[in-house]
Amino acid sequence: MQTLKTLTLLLLTATLATANAQGNTVTVATANDAPTLDPNLTFSGNAFGITNQIYDSLLYRDDDGIKPRLATSWKRVTPTTWRFELRKNVKFHDGTPFNAAAVKFSFERLIDPASKAPGAYVLNIIKTIKIIDTDTIEITTSEPFAPLLAHLTHPVTAIVSPTSARKFGKDFGRNPVGTGPFEFDRWNTGNQIQLNSNKAYWGGKVQIDKLVFRIIPDIATQIVELRTGRVDLITSVPPESLNDLENNPKLAVYKKLGWGSTFLGFNTQSGITKNVKVRRAIAQAIDRDSIVKILRQGLAVKATAPVPPTVYGAGKNLNPRPYNVEAARKLLREAGVKDGTKISLVTYESAENRQLAEAIQFSLSQIGLTTSVQILDYSAYTTAVQKPNHAELFISGWGTVTLDADYALYALFHSREIPVNNNALYRNVKVDKLLLDARRSNNQADRLKLYQSAQEQIDQDLPLLALYYPLSSYAKSTRLQGEVWRYSWINLDLSNATLK
Repeated sequence: MQTLKTLTLLLLTATLATANAQGNTVTVATANDAPTLDPNLTFSGNAFGITNQIYDSLLYRDDDGIKPRLATSWKRVTPTTWRFELRKNVKFHDGTPFNAAAVKFSFERLIDPASKAPGAYVLNIIKTIKIIDTDTIEITTSEPFAPLLAHLTHPVTAIVSPTSARKFGKDFGRNPVGTGPFEFDRWNTGNQIQLNSNKAYWGGKVQIDKLVFRIIPDIATQIVELRTGRVDLITSVPPESLNDLENNPKLAVYKKLGWGSTFLGFNTQSGITKNVKVRRAIAQAIDRDSIVKILRQGLAVKATAPVPPTVYGAGKNLNPRPYNVEAARKLLREAGVKDGTKISLVTYESAENRQLAEAIQFSLSQIGLTTSVQILDYSAYTTAVQKPNHAELFISGWGTVTLDADYALYALFHSREIPVNNNALYRNVKVDKLLLDARRSNNQADRLKLYQSAQEQIDQDLPLLALYYPLSSYAKSTRLQGEVWRYSWINLDLSNATLK
């Protein structure tokens, strides 16, 4: 009998130990694997959602403004020079001290043309980086650049360990080392990425022992895993599942207007969309209210400008472009476009984009246009829309990660960004000047006026039609507490999270 009691006690202890171990692990489901975990050499949200757990940037953006992270204070020394005081006594996961040399190394690595970093434009305004002392650095830009602080909150500007980056070279993305709350442990490609808590994190004790990102492409499977407790958080909520998830007492759903815009872009240099009347006709043929209500089922807000109102410098009182099929048909006739004219549309693979493509295809059929739709994987899509004779229409989205209009408006509409980001191939000398002037101005009131003027002109030229602003959403188990969701899953902060 004593032996049986002892065995039972041992089994119970083992069970509790297993439960406790599992209880200190948070599992997050994502639809796609990260291409790399090197923050400086990627521009993928699939990567940033994970790299933001491993690395820190100098600054970060909260609801009430820009806050210190690895930089503790900053000041403008001249119109083109900023000085940053850095956090002391911080170490990278490999034991390397964090200092001004690490900042210089990371930024120069990002903007070095040899790196071919897709996100280099975030900081390529930098002319020189000067180390004042171990904990002080000066950044000088080639011209006055008002959005610099906002750009330094971007995850592509994360500070990497110079020691490990040099040691692993091109393989650093598989061996990431930063100063963040979690350290890299292992990566089973296409399956999951596991991180462990950083026991020496400068920001304080991390309560979660392990953080696992499971790659589950099918959203329905993600929801099943969330309901059964094998996943603690999913990074987006499909509209058709919203009510069901909200009514589950074991789950909590978060939704909030974020920084994103979903749009229909026009090739302004070739095809029938070269004619602005055609672009305006197509804009009036699309019922954006129905798209928001029926397709997105309330998980979006109808767009009124290229960027949402959460973004500094968002346009106000622009042309609403009301849904009007007859007016659209009239504009097409004025443009000399006949019924049955073919038009091409391209986008990248996602359930949301497929729905949008079908809705737009139907809408255009109502004004006599026959739309051929091509859906590509994301890599093929980005290559396709950088060609001068690409499809007349394209569906895409943009997240204004810095929450400063410059980040979206300059990338999407300045002629210097053709063809990498300005896929509409849009050129307007007036808009170019307005956007440059807004970058250079230190007067915030003047910047707002300049962005308003730029967006009014863009609205007239219509290189893209903003369809809606997606609500940033996630669903989680109620046992997960203390997570912070800043506008998007790429800024998910679990450094102070706990598990019930």
